[in-house]
Amino acid sequence: MPTLLLRMRAPMMSWGDHSQFTIRDTRREPTKSAVIGLLCAALGRPRWASIDDLSTLKMGVRVNQEGVVQQDYHTIMDGIKSGGGKGGTVLSYRYYVADADYLVGLECEDQELLEVLDTALQNPTWQLYFGRKSFIPSCPVKISIVDAPLLIALEHKLQRSEKSIRKLPKLLRCVVEVSDSLDVRQDVPVDWQKRLFGSRCVEPHFLDKSLCFSPN
Repeated sequence: MPTLLLRMRAPMMSWGDHSQFTIRDTRREPTKSAVIGLLCAALGRPRWASIDDLSTLKMGVRVNQEGVVQQDYHTIMDGIKSGGGKGGTVLSYRYYVADADYLVGLECEDQELLEVLDTALQNPTWQLYFGRKSFIPSCPVKISIVDAPLLIALEHKLQRSEKSIRKLPKLLRCVVEVSDSLDVRQDVPVDWQKRLFGSRCVEPHFLDKSLCFSPN
């Protein structure tokens, strides 16, 4: 079964999935809603368009480099009270992941759909970003389509310097979508406009870094 591979690397990224009001969280790896949002931007698909074809893609993430979770301190002037009246200054705490690197795989039986997505990522309709509009990619997102199931596709080799490879842990963490597990994520977009999200199950896997990198 073919798998589309994407590279997500940037100085800062944010992967929130259960943010509430003034606290904007982030996970340590990309959420499915963020990846599908990225694909919609590449395709030029508006918020009111159906995303049923994208939501069924089976997703896996390989963490090439664990980022550091940081916090931004924001103030919002003229906030709105719960009763609808005008409020004062509101404090907002926004988290992001700094200096991380991910390989994302999207598995699907529909080769034609993956080819459309692959082409769109090479020449996106709208700006691609990772969680916030200011968090833009530092390298091309598009990699390729590989004729392999998700877990094998996540062994795709990337080039890095020998020095940087030595600094990585021996085993690289992966988060892979499965049919059933105790780790349930509420990050499958159902309706962007109504902010409705479904759930999916994931489980961890670990890959030897020697399978994933070759020195350049």
